[in-house]
Amino acid sequence: MPFSIHDLAQHSGVSLRLLELLSERLPTGSGRLFKTQSFRKKRGGLREIVTPGPGLDMVTKNLHRSFSTVLPYSPPDHVHGFVQRRSTLSNASAHLDKSCILRVDLEDFFPSINSEQLESALQSQGYDEKAASLAVSVVTIAGKLPIGLSTSPFLSNLVFEDTDRLLAQYAEAEGLTFTRYVDDLAFSGEVTDRHFTAIERILDDAGWSINASKTAYMRRGGPQYVTGLYVGAADRPRIPRATKRRMRWIAHIISKFGYDAYMADFGGENADMFPQRLMGWACYIAAVEPELGYPMLRAFHDQLPVQYNPHGDAWLAIMNDID
Repeated sequence: MPFSIHDLAQHSGVSLRLLELLSERLPTGSGRLFKTQSFRKKRGGLREIVTPGPGLDMVTKNLHRSFSTVLPYSPPDHVHGFVQRRSTLSNASAHLDKSCILRVDLEDFFPSINSEQLESALQSQGYDEKAASLAVSVVTIAGKLPIGLSTSPFLSNLVFEDTDRLLAQYAEAEGLTFTRYVDDLAFSGEVTDRHFTAIERILDDAGWSINASKTAYMRRGGPQYVTGLYVGAADRPRIPRATKRRMRWIAHIISKFGYDAYMADFGGENADMFPQRLMGWACYIAAVEPELGYPMLRAFHDQLPVQYNPHGDAWLAIMNDID
């Protein structure tokens, strides 16, 4: 049977009436139901991030769990963003030691997905018309998929499903390796301008826009980066040298002078390098290059203020295991 509005309400964790009320209030609910912040992009323009209030956050988290478990959609192997047990590392690993990598970035990926696309996608997955319409009214703001709601990542992959299939078929026919991490598409192999023209046509026909300023060919012998990791070596991706130098320097300063001195005298406060952020960087480095990251984790663990440790007893157990 089709997924109904009553099923939707049950999966959202609230009554149908409350879910309908939420959908009615969302268009004018900014300030209580959600807040929007604008951040300037590195290459110009603004990115709007939505922070949901407690009620909307609870409902969208419940709906995300429902979408992930109830819908038949399964991300294809080449999709690495917002997929369990896949990451920027698995995405980059597909493009090691290739003669050429073409990076294609999509323009305003989330906000370019509208209510009509989402309703169509949900109906194709078994939602009836009323359930799809009500669900979309709760997971969109101003008729667009927002950055910041728990439901947006899964739904972006769902809406892109047909385009994923077309791009994967084209790449396979041309002998290219293709991966996608959110709005970051990578094609590697003997890539030429002919391939880019065909890829651009596929995206344009499907209604997606390319961010031309981020399109790049990266050839063997020069810098080759996929989702922020160097892929010019044959064995595994690497952390960029500049990042490694910076993090080694931070670890050295903290080990020698202490965290407080680093923050006050060496620019850590200006860079917002609070303990959680330092630990996050060290964990990321450890995932990519363990021989570098784990000593860094130990150094930070020994020096950073305990009250800022976000990992609790589980973190201490892990650190003891890697000694």
